[in-house]
Amino acid sequence: GLPADGEELPILRQFAGAHSHEFRQMQFVVRNEAALARVQLLDVPTDFKTEMLLVVMLGRRSSDQYFPSIDRVWRDGGVIRVAISVRQPAQNAPVEFASPYCMAVVPRCDLNVADFDPEPPVRQRSWEQSPPPTDRL
Repeated sequence: GLPADGEELPILRQFAGAHSHEFRQMQFVVRNEAALARVQLLDVPTDFKTEMLLVVMLGRRSSDQYFPSIDRVWRDGGVIRVAISVRQPAQNAPVEFASPYCMAVVPRCDLNVADFDPEPPVRQRSWEQSPPPTDRL
């Protein structure tokens, strides 16, 4: 069933890392295994019958001290809204190229998610060019 209008969707699990190896900023929803296979960031155990993944990628940044996080997910009329915050690096943080991301598992809901693509983009290039990330919170 759909959450009631205004109702929050609990964030069941959240993961973050510094290296998505994606150079552009993106936000998308993952609702099935086939879509998850296109992401290949972290092995996030997700039961797509009851759960979905929200993915936020900041794109290429000049510091690995950016930390995106999904703070709140709620129904607003006919859409799901997501509140995202990004902790910024300190002024004197060393330059260290990174592509920070975070992923949140929430209860599955088939409403559109505002400002999120309904599925991951199809790759123009192979992810295999770089080793998979090993960093996780």
